[in-house]
Amino acid sequence: MLFKDGTQHIMKLALASRQDSPRLRFTSNGTFQISVFSDLHFAESATLDLKTQNVMSEVLTSESPQLVVLNGDLISGEAVNGSNPGQYLHEVVKPVVDKDLPWASTYGNHDSNVNLDPMLDIYNHEIKYRNSLTTSMLSSPNSGITNYYLPVYPHQGSDEAPALILWFFDSRGGHYATNRVRNDLSGARGDWVNTAVREWFTNQNANLTAKYGKVIPSLSFYHIPAHAMLRYQDDGVNRRTTPGINGEVVVSQGSGDTEYSGQDSQFMRALLDTPGLIATFSGHDHDNDWCFKWNGSIVDQNLTGNGLNMCYGRHTGYGGYGDALRGGRQILLNQEAMEKEIETWIRLEDNTTSAAVTLNATYGQDQYREVTVRSMRASNIASSHQGSVLLPFVVLWIFFQAFFHLKSL
Repeated sequence: MLFKDGTQHIMKLALASRQDSPRLRFTSNGTFQISVFSDLHFAESATLDLKTQNVMSEVLTSESPQLVVLNGDLISGEAVNGSNPGQYLHEVVKPVVDKDLPWASTYGNHDSNVNLDPMLDIYNHEIKYRNSLTTSMLSSPNSGITNYYLPVYPHQGSDEAPALILWFFDSRGGHYATNRVRNDLSGARGDWVNTAVREWFTNQNANLTAKYGKVIPSLSFYHIPAHAMLRYQDDGVNRRTTPGINGEVVVSQGSGDTEYSGQDSQFMRALLDTPGLIATFSGHDHDNDWCFKWNGSIVDQNLTGNGLNMCYGRHTGYGGYGDALRGGRQILLNQEAMEKEIETWIRLEDNTTSAAVTLNATYGQDQYREVTVRSMRASNIASSHQGSVLLPFVVLWIFFQAFFHLKSL
C-alpha cells in the first residue's frame, strides 16, 4: 500500500499534544534560517511522491533550518479520488517529521477541490502533529484557513517581545469541496487574499506594535504572488540584477479563474503600509524563482512600491508541471542585521545552490551571475544513461582482455 508503512509510524507521533510545540528562537549565533518548500503536489503518483520526499530530505540535510515553511499546493486536489483524502498530508510532512523540525503551512489553489477539503483533509490532520505550527486565526469559507502569525524570539533574554514576526496568508483559489462537505458554495473559489484577511492583518499588526511599543521586523508567506510581480515582469526581468529562473508569465492573485480587476489591490496596499516588513514569499508559478525590489508604480491602482522585496520560492514537488531541477528557497536572517539585509538562495536537489542574493538597500542594482536553468529531465536522463554510455567501452575492454589471454596460452 502507498501509505501504509510510513504513515502508521508517523501517526503515532501525531498524537503528541500541540502544547508541546516548540517556541521559535534565533540560534546562539544570532541567526534564524527558514527552508521554504513550494508546490509539492502530492497525490499524483506514488513514484512522484517518493521523489518529492527525497528532494525535501536532501535539502533539509544540507541546510538544517530552524523552521520549514510549506508554502502552498501541498496536494494536487484534482488527483484525489479515494475515500480517505486526508492520508496524503501525512506523506507531505514525513520528511520534516523525520528531521524533527517545526513547520508552518499556507494552503494553495490545488489544496481545495471537489474531493479535497482543506479544513477536513489537510488542516485537521496537520494540527495533530507536535511540530506543526500551522494554525488559523481567521477562518471562513471566503477567507480561507491559513491566516495567522508566528513570533520568533531572541536566543537569550526576555520572552516578552519577539525579534521577528512571520505572517501567513491564505490566497485561496481552487474549487469548493462539494463532494466532501455540504454548504451553499460551489464552483471556483476566489484566488486572492480577501478583504476580511487584509483588515485582520492591519489590525493585528497595529496591536502588536502597540503591545510591544515598537515595530517588529517581519516576513510574509502566501502561495499566489501579488500582482506587483507581474507588473515588474512586464517591465523586463534583468538576469544580472534579479537572478533566477524566469520561465513563465506571472499568474497573480485574481488571475486564475477570473479576469484581473485589482482583487488584491487592498492586500498589496496593506503590505506596503506595514512598517518593518522586509520581504514576501510566494510560489504558484513553477518556472519562476526570482526576487525583486518593488519600487515601481501600479498607476491604475494608485500603488507605489517602497522597496519591499518580493520573492518566489522554488518548485519542490515532482508533481505538477516544469522540468527545472527541484529544490527549496532558503532564507537566512541575522537578528542584528536583518532590518538592513537578509540572505536568500535556492538549494537544489543535487546539493548545489542557485540564485544566491542579498536583499539589502542596493538589491536590484547589484550585479550577480546569471542563473543557468538546469533541467530535471536532462539530469535524470544523464544519470540513468551514464551506465549505457560506458557499456561499449567496457565490452571492448573485456574483448581485448580475453583476446590477449587466449593468445598467451
